[in-house]
Amino acid sequence: MTKNNVHIKHEGASKGIAIGKAHVLTAIGAGFPKYWITDREITSEIMRLKSAIQKSKQQLAKVKEKLCRFEGKEQIQIIDTHSMLIQDEMLVTHAIQNITSRKINAEWALEKVISRLKMAFIDMHDQYFQQRKHDLDYIYQRIMKNLVGSPELSLHEIKENNLILVANDFSPADIVSLPRERVKGFITAVGGNASHSAIIARSLEIPAMVGVEGILKQVQENDLVVIDALRGLIIIKPSKEELERYKKQQTAFEKANKELLKDARLPAVTKDGKRMELVANIELAEEVIPAIQHGAEGVGLFRTEYLYANRMDYPSEEEQFECYKAALEQMEGRPVTIRTLDLGGDKLFAGGEYADHVNPALGLRAVRFCLVEKDIFRTQLRAMLRASIYGNLRMLLPMISGLDELLQVKSVIEGVRNDLKKEKVKVSEKIELGIMIEIPSAVIVADALAKEVDFFSIGTNDLIQYALAVDRTNEHVSYLFNPLNPAIISLIKQTAEAAKKAGIDVTICGEVAGDPLYLLLFLGLGIDALSMNPVSIPRVKKMLREVTLKEAKELVSKVNSFDSIAKIEGLIKNETAKYLKIFEHPKSAKP
Repeated sequence: MTKNNVHIKHEGASKGIAIGKAHVLTAIGAGFPKYWITDREITSEIMRLKSAIQKSKQQLAKVKEKLCRFEGKEQIQIIDTHSMLIQDEMLVTHAIQNITSRKINAEWALEKVISRLKMAFIDMHDQYFQQRKHDLDYIYQRIMKNLVGSPELSLHEIKENNLILVANDFSPADIVSLPRERVKGFITAVGGNASHSAIIARSLEIPAMVGVEGILKQVQENDLVVIDALRGLIIIKPSKEELERYKKQQTAFEKANKELLKDARLPAVTKDGKRMELVANIELAEEVIPAIQHGAEGVGLFRTEYLYANRMDYPSEEEQFECYKAALEQMEGRPVTIRTLDLGGDKLFAGGEYADHVNPALGLRAVRFCLVEKDIFRTQLRAMLRASIYGNLRMLLPMISGLDELLQVKSVIEGVRNDLKKEKVKVSEKIELGIMIEIPSAVIVADALAKEVDFFSIGTNDLIQYALAVDRTNEHVSYLFNPLNPAIISLIKQTAEAAKKAGIDVTICGEVAGDPLYLLLFLGLGIDALSMNPVSIPRVKKMLREVTLKEAKELVSKVNSFDSIAKIEGLIKNETAKYLKIFEHPKSAKP
């Protein structure tokens, strides 16, 4: 080890290996000035605040202008979110009220409002929306820098080519202002895998670690840093031996990825001729082309929540129509499975009618919410049905618990279809309808449900949560969240058998779909398709082309004889070890 050599273990948010010099993005924090003001100073403080907000809006507009020229819609929408938050009446009005009534300076007044708004996000139970509080951090930092006169950092001015960005957290504006070829990796002190920094790192395929507590105290500007996001390790000031090892590993990893991409568009078929469809999970139409490039044969899950989440209002019918149309056109006839809104009342807008839920996972969410707020649901359905003529649309309904609920939703869909026909709006005559199997009750009545739909999609994340009564985000019980629990395997098997009996397809679209470890199991259970992050498709396809359906069925036969999770895990790891070796990289540098 070198002097002050530090090793930090942490899970990677975006896989890969990065080597470079640290560039630390400092934040304005507790050091801003706090003081009381006189009556005569109130007007000037309000003007300072308004001026800082106006300057922040102008800066974001410039960032958006750059984005429109060379970036995707995902980052643009995030910038739009920040612009709307800066202009939000609650933020501006309450900050001014703090200046006037409390007689405090603009910086202090802003800090109080931001803290209050962040608490609204923290009180929400969903992880994604808890992390949206970081949006408030971004705009807080921007306005505060303009208040205290701190110059906006232009990353273009930095001459280093190999950078590891290190920050408490950073906004898309920070990221996109630097040429991609210069950024080799990210490390943030806060956030999680659903944070913007993690999402953007994955979309750009840049190695990243997020939520590394204390990182700002351990790394200094220009420190040489290695990010091993494959095995979950950060090395600050690596030794010469470690550095050489990681340079070789980085080259090997990049070469392996290029080789995988070369074969990404080969047929997804086993050695003995069994075809398995590998499709992509996406959130934006702009992700379609990268998904195709990674070998996706269609979209297995288009999550529409993003259209609703990063904004202060509901998306219009026209906005949704254009989004769905773009995805369908770009897929050029390949199937695009669009899931209807899968949000609960607590996940929409703080202070709303349904915001106070004791147990939102079991409350008014997904189709339950849509059946109550039918106007919101009908708007989305109209957009989807109108877009259907531009490609191969498949409609997916989340959180169906039983037959009566399904029939209710089908009735609403048919009503919307009839309305469009009366308006002489063209709608495709062939739109497949499917349901998410993620509640145990749906598995129990799968035979009846299968007669009413064209396909099943098993959402393993929620199915495990509801079947095992375990919250995987709860550190005290997360160890129980295991897809290899015999009960979960039995539920998947029962669903697949019901689908086969009815002559419909069944897809796995949870996180495990993209893990080659589970491929043989799903293949042997009779799963027809796997829907995953596009980046995972080349790896899964590579392994699929190495295995046979015969050995997959033999594996499932052995699994069915075990009642212990440990025995099942041991069996599957042993049976798949020879195939997983094709993805192995040189062993991590030793401390």
